[in-house]
Amino acid sequence: MSELATQPAPHTHLEDLASRVKPRQASSLLLWAIVAFFVIFVVWASWATLDRTVRGSGRVIASSQLQTVSNLEGGVVKEILVRTGQLVRAGQPIVRLDPTATGGELGSGEAQTAALLVKIARLKAEVLGREPVYPAASNPAIAEQIEIERALHAAKMQELAGITGAYGARGVQATRAVNEARSALEARRSASEARAYELEMIKPLVDKGIEPRLTLNQASSAAAVAASEAAQASAALARSQAAVSEAGASLAQARQDWRARAADELAKAQADLSARASTMPALAARLERTTVRAPLAGRINRVIVTTVGAAVAPGAPIAEISPSRDTLLVEARVRPEDIARVRTGQHARINITAYDSSVYGWIDGKVESISPDAIVDEKAQASYYNVFVRTDTKGLLDRRTGTLLPIGTGMTAEINLLGDPRTVMQYILTPITRLSERAFRE
Repeated sequence: MSELATQPAPHTHLEDLASRVKPRQASSLLLWAIVAFFVIFVVWASWATLDRTVRGSGRVIASSQLQTVSNLEGGVVKEILVRTGQLVRAGQPIVRLDPTATGGELGSGEAQTAALLVKIARLKAEVLGREPVYPAASNPAIAEQIEIERALHAAKMQELAGITGAYGARGVQATRAVNEARSALEARRSASEARAYELEMIKPLVDKGIEPRLTLNQASSAAAVAASEAAQASAALARSQAAVSEAGASLAQARQDWRARAADELAKAQADLSARASTMPALAARLERTTVRAPLAGRINRVIVTTVGAAVAPGAPIAEISPSRDTLLVEARVRPEDIARVRTGQHARINITAYDSSVYGWIDGKVESISPDAIVDEKAQASYYNVFVRTDTKGLLDRRTGTLLPIGTGMTAEINLLGDPRTVMQYILTPITRLSERAFRE
């Protein structure tokens, strides 16, 4: 205790140190400290940047309007597949209409199309003169139609065979007549030549008086008759040959006429098939539309048709869907004096006032559009610009649970529109810069 009592107090050392430092040295140290502080501050102020921020207040608005679901043709409600408040995905069935009428039309059209295809296969074979190749029998109705066309093809072939057989028989008969006429012509020519030779032999005998003139006259008459018969035989041969040519031409014309009729039927069948081909997709689409589907993902806001068996008029509303949002749309109010620092595509930070930003943070977004003119608030007697900000995500993430916090339409928000960064030195020098711009002006 005595030693502690004898030790000098701490403040006596400070007093001794202060007494040793000369006043001039102290002022020098203080000056250097101040200079160092200002140098460090200037360097920091020249490098440290702050974002030029435009602040605004706003609220979350609906990013898209309610979607009304309807049916083009209408019909009778067969089944209601959703309820109010249910989440649906794009393309999900919500109501089924009775497909009986449309399905019947489509089935009848398909059957007629299949029948036309089978008929066209037969007619092509008849026109081209070959065996028909029918399409595959995918159902009993088509198989039955194929059998009908096969029987019809056989009957047509028998008809053609009858026509060609008749003309062929005429050709054979004409050919036989040609052969007979040719034989008769040869006989008549031989007889004519013999009579002419006999006449030539009798003439000298008559001139010498060996034979009477009556014999010459008889020989001359016989030669004339033989020549006439030879000429008639030649004419008969020509007629028979003409009959053969006529029979061949008639046969060819009969075949051509038969195929021409088949070609006309083929053209009509192909025209009918083309007309069917243009209507079948429309019927199929109409049948598909009897299942009314959600055009986009969202939540069923209201089911307007609530009774199975009720009639729905064409184009009448069936349900309303509130679209699901992958992003949020925030409508912010910005003062006219700040609007010059706002541009489309500018980065923004949105704080939802319902959630503590120090805990849940903010939502990043970008300026989507700016109102072209200022809007006057009559109650507040102030004007503002509407700035619409689209968020990058659809909500705030609760880091503790890993779930998205619900954000609904109408929630208020504070919006910070981040502009070009400026250094601290630029902020400090702004008043001086403005003063220099205004200096020496009248």
